[in-house]
Amino acid sequence: MKEEITPPPKKIRVMVVDDHSVMRRALRSILETQELLEVVAEADSGQAALDLWSSAQPDVILMDGSMPDMNGMETIRRLRQLAPEVKVIGITLYEQTTYLEEMISVGASGYLLKTGSPSDVVKAIQVVAGGGTYFDPSIPRRAKPVVEEHEIARELSADELAVAKLLAEGQTNRELAEALSLTKTEVESRRSALMKKLGLQTRAELVRLANERHWLG
Repeated sequence: MKEEITPPPKKIRVMVVDDHSVMRRALRSILETQELLEVVAEADSGQAALDLWSSAQPDVILMDGSMPDMNGMETIRRLRQLAPEVKVIGITLYEQTTYLEEMISVGASGYLLKTGSPSDVVKAIQVVAGGGTYFDPSIPRRAKPVVEEHEIARELSADELAVAKLLAEGQTNRELAEALSLTKTEVESRRSALMKKLGLQTRAELVRLANERHWLG
């Protein structure tokens, strides 16, 4: 009887996106110790990640949250336009959640502290590659914002609603300024007033509200 040959397990293809070469090397050194993980690309910016995506075809992307020019959230938003199924894990040096929660709001599947345990990095990649989510236990998650009902119910003007929708879609201040024919200062002023009116503090909170109120279609 002919013995059946079991094919070897498929390696998880990983792209590392970080503007610091030392951090990219550190992450690569962790991943290369794992037989079932393979680093298929490194990118030093959000634009580089977009340029490399189609040729690298990673299963999971480790994405720095606070890169210059194009931050992690904006990069995820654009990647998801290219490939809605893309799986991303946000990474940060700091135990704060602003960038990370915003990245989750636009489609990331989890986040990690860069200074955390190598085993956490490996576990996060495996979990996310399998379709799950992973949140570094050392980074406290923000509670869902509690917004007073009367604040939610306030009617927004047409201009305010336009700003809210574009912000919730992940547009940068520069893109908002171009779309609405405003200066960046005017956009920042309208954004600040809008968030105050809604009783919100972060874009992630605005995205949740926009989804609840069906502003995004």
